Amino acid sequence: MAVTTITASQLTSDTAFVVTAGIGTAINTANSMTVAYPKDGQLLIYIDSNHADTVATVAAGFGVDAQTTTYTVGDTVASMFVVGASAKNKATDGFIDITWATNSAGFLAAFLLPASNT
Repeated sequence: MAVTTITASQLTSDTAFVVTAGIGTAINTANSMTVAYPKDGQLLIYIDSNHADTVATVAAGFGVDAQTTTYTVGDTVASMFVVGASAKNKATDGFIDITWATNSAGFLAAFLLPASNT
């Protein structure tokens, strides 16, 4: 199984950001995806599904709260989830590892959220 590495885009505070259909990298069920997340903070992972059976499985991380997380996304539905600074899903190398169910289709994008300015 090959691995597709996704580099998260940095978002900027107080700047509009438009998410369009098909943004990101196409899901290839023969490959796993790994999202580069080499620093603490908030990471937003966006899945734009175009198949009713799209399922992403995020591998467990290394911390005491580590656990595998499964996200089921319906047909033509977008799903977003935020990964925090905890090691629930972040591996010791600082990456988030995702595998896909056989019938999954769509796109994945990742964004680093700006630090709070409040």
